[in-house]
Amino acid sequence: MQRLLLLCLFLCFPLSRVIPLEWSWENGVIENAQVVVLLAGLVFAGQAWRRGLRDGAAMLGLCAMPVWFLLAGRELSWGAVFLPPLGFGPEGPVYSSRVLFYRPLVPAIAGVLLLAAFATGWRHGVHRYLKRVVAGKGFPWMCVVIVLGAAFGSSAGEGHVPAFARDWIAHSQVLEELSELVGYIGLVVAQGIVLRYRAPVAAPVRTADTVH
Repeated sequence: MQRLLLLCLFLCFPLSRVIPLEWSWENGVIENAQVVVLLAGLVFAGQAWRRGLRDGAAMLGLCAMPVWFLLAGRELSWGAVFLPPLGFGPEGPVYSSRVLFYRPLVPAIAGVLLLAAFATGWRHGVHRYLKRVVAGKGFPWMCVVIVLGAAFGSSAGEGHVPAFARDWIAHSQVLEELSELVGYIGLVVAQGIVLRYRAPVAAPVRTADTVH
């Protein structure tokens, strides 16, 4: 799966030159796919917490749930996409969370959720569980590379590249959204690998037979 995602990451650039620009609009095909992926990550984390025995993996799932919720909320403009668009521009329909009466409370709520997740994770030793995963060589480092590459692709799609390279990027908004989609899938895959980690069973120590 990680190798397939790496291939998808490299395909983001050529695909961005053939996929219709409309697919990358706000509340469009690609962004809706991103929300589905993020909600899937939330569901998988919740299942790990419910089925676990309050061990490191279960508590990691619990701590990850607010993160998935906030990422999905951000992609949905905190609910503004469910309202009629404010207008229509070169990049498609325009939505703004500023019209939401609860928008000023979002940063505070997000801060409380993240702080609670961090405190819960620290209290239940999630960091120690992650150290065991790394020590057991079960950490999905390739997913980290994929997510970093997706962040670079998204940044390039936003135009944060040297001037000479901008002519090579057609439909930059498509590249940005495709890269984010691959990055989100990479996060879901990484979570699944970490939550399913099982420490290797140590081989039994053989002792020499005692000759009487």
